[in-house]
Amino acid sequence: MGPGHTMESLLSSMHCSNHHKRVPRRSVPKVNKCTQVNMDLEEKNPSSDLSLSPTTGLSGKSEHCSGSTSPSQKDVSSSSQEQSITAALLPQLPAPPPLPPGCKVPLPPLSMPGINGPSLPSPLLCSNPGCSHPTCGCGEQPHSKTPTLRMKVLHWQKLPSDVVRQSHSIWAVMSGSSKDLVEPDYASLELLFSVPPTIPTEKTGPKIKKKNEITVIGPKKSLLLNIFLKQFKCSNEEIAAMIQKGDMSKLDAEILRQLLKLLPEDQEINSLKSCKETSQLANADQFYLHLLEVPSYQLRIECMLICEETRILLECLWPKAQAIRAACETILTSHRLPVFCQLILKIGNFLNYGRHTGDAGGFKISALLKLTETKANQNNITLLHHILEEVEKNHRDLLQLPRDLDFVSKAVGPFCGPFRIHIDAMQAEASANLKKLLEIEKRLFLSADDLKIQHGKSVQVGNGSLNASKDLQKEFATIEKKKEELADYLCEDRKKLSLEDVFSTMKTFREIFLKTLQENQERKEQAAKSEKRKKQFKGEDAKRPKGEYGKCSTFNN
Repeated sequence: MGPGHTMESLLSSMHCSNHHKRVPRRSVPKVNKCTQVNMDLEEKNPSSDLSLSPTTGLSGKSEHCSGSTSPSQKDVSSSSQEQSITAALLPQLPAPPPLPPGCKVPLPPLSMPGINGPSLPSPLLCSNPGCSHPTCGCGEQPHSKTPTLRMKVLHWQKLPSDVVRQSHSIWAVMSGSSKDLVEPDYASLELLFSVPPTIPTEKTGPKIKKKNEITVIGPKKSLLLNIFLKQFKCSNEEIAAMIQKGDMSKLDAEILRQLLKLLPEDQEINSLKSCKETSQLANADQFYLHLLEVPSYQLRIECMLICEETRILLECLWPKAQAIRAACETILTSHRLPVFCQLILKIGNFLNYGRHTGDAGGFKISALLKLTETKANQNNITLLHHILEEVEKNHRDLLQLPRDLDFVSKAVGPFCGPFRIHIDAMQAEASANLKKLLEIEKRLFLSADDLKIQHGKSVQVGNGSLNASKDLQKEFATIEKKKEELADYLCEDRKKLSLEDVFSTMKTFREIFLKTLQENQERKEQAAKSEKRKKQFKGEDAKRPKGEYGKCSTFNN
């Protein structure tokens, strides 16, 4: 008989001594949600045999107790129950493998550290000789004080824990109990960097749209009109009143242009006039109703717009037109410019002798820019450098020529840059604006008396007036005459002459003239310093004692 038969006979001969007592049911939680071990001791089955099962670890066999059990049997029963309870309370262990066929001896229980096996080893100390922390805890910072208020965020990038715990890192050098550590002032941190409490504001919900609103305007136009009205931040009645009074405090030229595009059409006007329930109209339709109450509202808006546009145009074009006329008169009246040109003509005929059929009687004004292209054989100076040196010696009055061309240089300003404005474009814009003013004047003459009184003076005499536009037109006519005179003066074709090109040429020549004068002055100063140095060296050399063969005695030694 093997050991398996002995264990089976021992369990079968064991009887329950407490079969007459009622024991409550105890249940053990499921093992990995798959197996649940229940130990039930019921009164109907007072004798049960507990045996270990290879698959479930605990099973109950019902057997009747024939009598009282011995103490040895009680010990065996109690030890068997303890093993079964221990196996049920370890849900993380897998079920033991089944026994081989023919073998009834259960496998030995798995070793559990701390329960039926050796205890876990103590943690190793850190490899750093100056640190007594365990390996797993070296470099850990002590827990900082928690704030009592909500604090602002310090944005940083946290290091992994395994990197921080390295013995040679900057965070592991200082221990948590070191005396060199500095504690921050947490009270001042909370005072300075806490998030200020937000005052709860009453949430105003979106405006509830009126029920059963009536509109006679299309959806797109209604949207544009509502956007237009929101920029005023005032009621529709106030906007209509500003139009009726001609108040330009909140109405500039761009706003008036937008308003002209959004004016009601005839169909919309008829629909609004026939509408009886005006209180249920939408906001845009309500504005149209107030606008229709203003007599001749479209003419009033157009008068305000043309006056504002004329004022802006006059402020822009008047200074430019005056500068252009002054530049033309400067070129025509300067007495130094023809004298300098005669000097250049003589020099040019001398240099070009024998290369043409005869001497030139004049040259294109653009030839003034060619004076820097002809260079001398020595000293790297140009023809203009030489001419100005002669002028400085014999004709010093010609050195004031750049002063005469100052007005011409200022007139080039309106034509500089990629967005240069031509004189023809300026004149066309002024003519178109004058035509609009004349049409508005005719319409005002046929309008009501109050409208004539309100806008008549502003159209004719005000800043954006008809008279000022006529004066600007006369100024452009004067410029046209000066252009023809300048073409004859410079021997150019009247139709092909461009004032922009003439002014640009004169401006560039003026800049070259001044630059050449400065270079001549610097070259003279440099030559004077060099001559002074030579004289100084000769004086020092003369003071030295002479030796044999006329050499200095210092070299003979």
